[in-house]
Amino acid sequence: MWPFVFFSYRPNNIITSAVAADLASHPSVRGNNKSLGTVTGLINGCGSITASIGLLAVGPLQSAFGWGSVWVFLIGCTATGTLLMGRKIFEELFPPAPEDESKV
Repeated sequence: MWPFVFFSYRPNNIITSAVAADLASHPSVRGNNKSLGTVTGLINGCGSITASIGLLAVGPLQSAFGWGSVWVFLIGCTATGTLLMGRKIFEELFPPAPEDESKV
């Protein structure tokens, strides 16, 4: 069971850290540490709640359909998260080229 916990909570921590770092550069919270802390806490809390709901699904899935269904569930969750983050992943991998001001 430890691999499940390991692979469930690691992405949650990575994503919330990346979101917090991304938010730090957003103009609406730049320079306001209290707002940044509040938003980061909300994102982290929602991620933790979602991860715990996912863990609660393991028992019923395993009992009703076997361990294969648990792995299908995990693969589905990973695929869904990857698709939802797809645009951001693309922007990070292929950043837009900076505009050359001499051409203007």
